[in-house]
Parts: sequence; C-alpha cells; structure tokens
Amino acid sequence: MRLPPDPRFHEQRKRFDFRFACEHCALFDPERERCAHGFPTEDHRVAHYASLDAVIVLCKDFQIE
Repeated sequence: MRLPPDPRFHEQRKRFDFRFACEHCALFDPERERCAHGFPTEDHRVAHYASLDAVIVLCKDFQIE
C-alpha cells in the first residue's frame, strides 16, 4: 500500500515507535538485506523515511518479530 507523504504520520511513527519497515519484519534477512518472499525492499526500509517527503509504503506481508 502506498500513501502520500504525511507529516503527522512521520511524527506519530517516531512518538509511538511504530514498527512497519523491513528491518522490523520477521521475513527480512538482515545479512542478505532481502525479503524472504523476494519482495523489493528499497521503499520499505527505515532509511527511506529519513525524508518527510517520503511516500509511505506498507507491506501486506509484514510480520512483526
């Protein structure tokens, strides 16, 4: 799911320590920096959200560790 940039989302993800990026997912292999399902990870990574202009990208297969 892709959502437009939203300053409120970015403020709340920091305040509530929202877990939604690949690095927080049980299906992510940090050593190989890949998704176990082979999905692209570039737009789902924590670094993608360094900019407040970042499009919000949520993965429907996300599984919290």
